[in-house]
Amino acid sequence: MIKNERQYRITKAQTEKFERALAQMPDGPREETSVDPVLQEAMRNGLRSQLVDLRQQLEDYEALQRKL
Repeated sequence: MIKNERQYRITKAQTEKFERALAQMPDGPREETSVDPVLQEAMRNGLRSQLVDLRQQLEDYEALQRKL
């Protein structure tokens, strides 16, 4: 849970980093990498999951700020 403006800024920056990382990952398995396709998909899913959590925290904080 985000409790102050500093944490909000940090969370927003982390969200942007996760979005960029996810955008740079290939959509499907790549033959030229040594990473197993199952592991590649697990990494993508992990990034997506973390992004969902971060975005929800940002939305919750923004909603609280609108109420003030």
